[in-house]
Amino acid sequence: MHRVKEVIFIFLIVPLVIFACASTKQVEKKPPFKFVGTTLSKGIDDTGTTGIPSEPTTTFSTQDSEAIALLKFKNLSGKHTLRWEWYDPAGNLYYSTGKFPLKTSRGKYLREATAWHRLSIEGDQAAKYPGEWKVRIYLDDELMESKAFVLKALTDVAKLPPDLAHKPYPKDWGLIIGIEDYAHLPSVDYARKDALIVKDYFIKVLGVPEDNIISLIDSDATKARIEGYLKQFIPSNVGKDSTLYVYFAGHGAPDMKKGDPYLVPHDGDTKFIEQTGYKLTDFYQDLGNLGIQRVYVFLDSCFSGVAARAAEMLTKGARPALVHVKDVSLHSDAVVSLSAASGGQMSNIYAETKHGLFTYFLLRALKGEADADDDSWISVKEIFEYVKSHVTRVSRRMGTEQTPVIMPSLDILKDIAVSRVLR
Repeated sequence: MHRVKEVIFIFLIVPLVIFACASTKQVEKKPPFKFVGTTLSKGIDDTGTTGIPSEPTTTFSTQDSEAIALLKFKNLSGKHTLRWEWYDPAGNLYYSTGKFPLKTSRGKYLREATAWHRLSIEGDQAAKYPGEWKVRIYLDDELMESKAFVLKALTDVAKLPPDLAHKPYPKDWGLIIGIEDYAHLPSVDYARKDALIVKDYFIKVLGVPEDNIISLIDSDATKARIEGYLKQFIPSNVGKDSTLYVYFAGHGAPDMKKGDPYLVPHDGDTKFIEQTGYKLTDFYQDLGNLGIQRVYVFLDSCFSGVAARAAEMLTKGARPALVHVKDVSLHSDAVVSLSAASGGQMSNIYAETKHGLFTYFLLRALKGEADADDDSWISVKEIFEYVKSHVTRVSRRMGTEQTPVIMPSLDILKDIAVSRVLR
């Protein structure tokens, strides 16, 4: 196996499980032992006496969490060994489980037994190798079966069908800020792309009229323009029963002396963050001062001092361990904020999808995947729990911690319905 496979062995392979039914019998003449076969699936139900595949398939996507190879036996007795070998599309051995013991007590047999192994996909190395894979099953070092399956490349699952959209809500507004290229700072990978697709979601999923959406991309997103729209233009156009959706993808930065967090506009400079940044407490206060029905804020940024979606410090010579970031609070019950990361964490990219990690799962949540109770409505709680669960899991597989944050907390926040699921 290649060197990269050693890493996979340590971090990415989930141990196999064997599950057998309770109908173990002692008999004078045991019936013949039989290997029934292998089933590939996306999930497994192990709540009973044997494992049962859920979503059996031979086609997986790089957005699937895992591929499972479940083996079934009849009349299991004696001592045996099992081995799963996974081969990538190039025919290279991706991972081998080694010999796994399979045995019953002396003189007894199991009428039915199942054993399975999981190959992690999403967020792991396997997602980088789309194509036809194979899993080979060995019993007592003898090849019993070779199963082929297809791992499809991750397409832009966030993209919405052109003919799918909600009816517009004429009173609602959107403010989208996406800054990929900065005048004085490192770029933010995929921020421009994310902002443009978020606009499509604001229109089609949330029902914001296109004429009511303000898009500030790259050089348009200066401090003066952002503040001008929030403090003058939007207040002059919204009503008390309006809903405003705000999305920001770009750098955030702390004041290195005081710890106050700031959003960084296109022309911002972390050396002069008080003068060139938009203080986060002022940002939330300006939103609260609108006096409208509801404001939803989605921040794909971080305030750790590390460049968003990168690994370099925004302020030369700064040390991450010494950066202190103050907590902020909202100034209005009408404002709900979902942020990409907490505390001193950084916001990551999800390279396989060409999106920010937070934005990618936010889009999937809004598209309908967050509808946990299947009532055709997506609520704030469902969005947050979906995004937090997926971002936390995938970031850990990347070797880092990123935990999205919601304000106010779910204990305080009523579970507000945000949008109907598109069908």
